[in-house]
Amino acid sequence: MAKIFINPGHAPEGYPDPGAVGPSGLRESDVAVDVGVMVCVYLRSAGSEVIVYQSDSLPDICHRANAWGADAVVSIHCNSFSAPSATGMEIWTSRGQTRADSLATYIMAQMAGEFPTLPIRGDWSDGDVDKEAGLYVLNNTHAPAVLVELAFISNPDEEAILASHEGKRMFAAAIARGVTDWQVAAQ
Repeated sequence: MAKIFINPGHAPEGYPDPGAVGPSGLRESDVAVDVGVMVCVYLRSAGSEVIVYQSDSLPDICHRANAWGADAVVSIHCNSFSAPSATGMEIWTSRGQTRADSLATYIMAQMAGEFPTLPIRGDWSDGDVDKEAGLYVLNNTHAPAVLVELAFISNPDEEAILASHEGKRMFAAAIARGVTDWQVAAQ
């Protein structure tokens, strides 16, 4: 049974850090935890062991994932930008070729299937959809780790998707299917 660690981004209850806040007041921390809990339900029904842990402490997140012996870490966020026209979904992994690259590819393939009109912010031309960065959680967990940016909470149209139960459900189902596709491919 695979052990999947789900990290909804930012602080529980939004304090002290709610993450980005959309034009209507929708908070990233709330969207991330709603989606994270739904991902957990889907993955448990598929036979995975899952922990959902939201914290404002990045070292604490990494310590818990590592101490538990996670097989994969999925950190869930909403993107934001000063221009409300910014749009799309993206997934981040650590720099270089790692096992997280294939996890990112499987998740993005499922998200693209659920949201065919949302642009993918990445480069499919080389077969990798992930964007790479030295983000703390990606670099300090032992398991393959991805940071999923669902959509732009700062874009009113995408914020409406993130605010809706159906939009959150669709993102959660896509993430869960991507994780299970990755698990099957790794066997």
